[in-house]
Amino acid sequence: MADQDHPVIISRSAGRSEKQDSARAAANPHLWVRLTAFLALKAPNTQDTYRSVINEWCSFLGCLPEPGNARSFAKAAELMVQANDLHAVAYREWLAKRPGEVPRSIRNDARLDRPQPENKKRGALRIERVYQSRKKDGLESTLSNATIAKKFAALRRIYRMFIGCDLGVTQNPFDTDRVPAPPKDAGRKRPTEMIDFSLVNLVIDQPERDSPKGCRDRAILAALFGGALRRSEAANLRVGDVRRTPQGTCYLYLRSTKAKRDAQQALPSWAAKIVSELLEQRRLERAGDGDYLFVSYTGRGGTTPTRAPVSESGVYKLFRMYCRRAGVEKIVSPHSARATAITRLLDQGLPHREVQEFSRHSSIQMVEVYDKRRIGVDENAARELNFENLKSEK
Repeated sequence: MADQDHPVIISRSAGRSEKQDSARAAANPHLWVRLTAFLALKAPNTQDTYRSVINEWCSFLGCLPEPGNARSFAKAAELMVQANDLHAVAYREWLAKRPGEVPRSIRNDARLDRPQPENKKRGALRIERVYQSRKKDGLESTLSNATIAKKFAALRRIYRMFIGCDLGVTQNPFDTDRVPAPPKDAGRKRPTEMIDFSLVNLVIDQPERDSPKGCRDRAILAALFGGALRRSEAANLRVGDVRRTPQGTCYLYLRSTKAKRDAQQALPSWAAKIVSELLEQRRLERAGDGDYLFVSYTGRGGTTPTRAPVSESGVYKLFRMYCRRAGVEKIVSPHSARATAITRLLDQGLPHREVQEFSRHSSIQMVEVYDKRRIGVDENAARELNFENLKSEK
């Protein structure tokens, strides 16, 4: 019987016949169907993340579901159901040694690659020491604590679903009381850096003003800094998404945001002016409301506009390029513009509740995470610490 990979493993775009689906379901009609339904409720990018974690967890347990092999799906389901907290502990230690992204600042430190010393036999009793990685300080090329914590959170939610659906799972191996994930805020490799307020206008002024592509780039930068947009939100904007209220306030209509709902993001007057200039240009190009606002360019020198939207990686690259030209020495990303805008509003004295409306965060606590003033040292109490000119009491 023809059999392809399971819906949990395949990409979203792959086609499936009813005959193939029935063959896959026979591997484990309950667990895989429930798991597929669970993923169907997630956003596309979240689905990809969960699929990757599921594949890795199954592979760690000893059986990765293989395309065309129904028995491998049945075995993987069996292993997932039988997994306990000891498997989760071993999985965490295994992840701690897996290769990960290279940290932004690398130093030559022999300790980073120093192998763990072997245990020595002492007396008649020899107890094998479980591998324990040293505390991560952000200089390793292994998986970060945040990545491991993200994988644990995904698997914890999956096992909660297994338990709730009565699939034979009696305990959650990734329960925080049993196996806590590593602290995600410790040893961070690439924290979001804020851009100095004085450099923001300089960054926005870097693109050429007399070229269509330069007009597009200025508008992208204005939307990132003025609207605190995520790069995916900027790339998905349509011409008709630039709107004005009856009172004249310019705002962007954001569709299907990270919070799984549409949003209306107001723009400050300076950003609205730059975005409006691009809007006029797009109208002259006969762009309709359904056409993309920020289109990509092709051809020699990238001067020929297309109907396709600028990619998220394209937004990342142009943002980095203009920041370098403006003299920004930090390693930044488009998310730095979002952090800069949020921090600037807080620095201007706006209450956290109003900033939360602007940033579209689910809680005020998330606004505080983006407040880069908290990690500054200019106002630290250490400036007042002084031991000079003190008389001895003796």
